[in-house]
Amino acid sequence: MNDVALKCDFCSAPGPAWAYPARDFDAYLAFPVGGESVGAWAACDECHRLIEAGDHEGLAVRSLDELIFGCPEAAMAAPALKQELLQLHELFFANRLGTAVRTGSEPV
Repeated sequence: MNDVALKCDFCSAPGPAWAYPARDFDAYLAFPVGGESVGAWAACDECHRLIEAGDHEGLAVRSLDELIFGCPEAAMAAPALKQELLQLHELFFANRLGTAVRTGSEPV
């Protein structure tokens, strides 16, 4: 995770500074398409703070706010998107392995 092109897996901020080891898991299924989470999750400092505080709601709101900032038309589906983010983050928390590791990818 030393590539500065990496983004936070929660809010898409560039240059995440943390890696959370995690088991691989099925992240979603929207038949006939499915998505799998493989390996560690990257987190920026703010998402890391929310994760460490156990603030699931705050993490989902931050993720949603950043999603809408980048794609304003997503605001129309904000309530449903927030529920999807909460569910995805619950899968992350359930499959997280150990503590976060500081990476060298933070922006200079």
